[in-house]
Amino acid sequence: MPIIIDPMPASTTSLRLNALILATLLILGATSWYAAHRLAISDGIDWQAADAPCDLVQGPCHATLPDGSRLRFAIDGERPIRALAPLTLRVESDADAIRQVRVDFEGIGMEMGLHRFPLAPTGGGRFVGPAQVAICTEAVMPWRARVRVETEAGWQGAWFDFEAVRSF
Repeated sequence: MPIIIDPMPASTTSLRLNALILATLLILGATSWYAAHRLAISDGIDWQAADAPCDLVQGPCHATLPDGSRLRFAIDGERPIRALAPLTLRVESDADAIRQVRVDFEGIGMEMGLHRFPLAPTGGGRFVGPAQVAICTEAVMPWRARVRVETEAGWQGAWFDFEAVRSF
């Protein structure tokens, strides 16, 4: 009778299989999170940049949305903009029948998560709401504010870049 020698004990094979399954699950989870995060940011919106270079620390910025309407975005609060300091976001638009406005803050060049702030209507195409920038270890952190406006024609959006300083 021939003797069969298993080159790997069952416990080693089981350990390698478990490690392979775990690595696969981690890769799938990370890929799913990244895809969901990117989709949450884009949402099929044709994003428009600010009409001219602007500095939200100095004052409001403007953008023209795809339907031709104008959007004005301002961040009110302490200057310079500081992480964790209370801010007030203001959006004005002449777009027809705005249903809602949301502003998303995202880190530029560093994954900081998605920080979404719904704004409340105050009348006449104006919206306002509280916000704050997340804390970062960098002394100065570049951020992007994505302003989303929902109209009868669907979602439109413009983005505005700004910097925030560390608060400690």
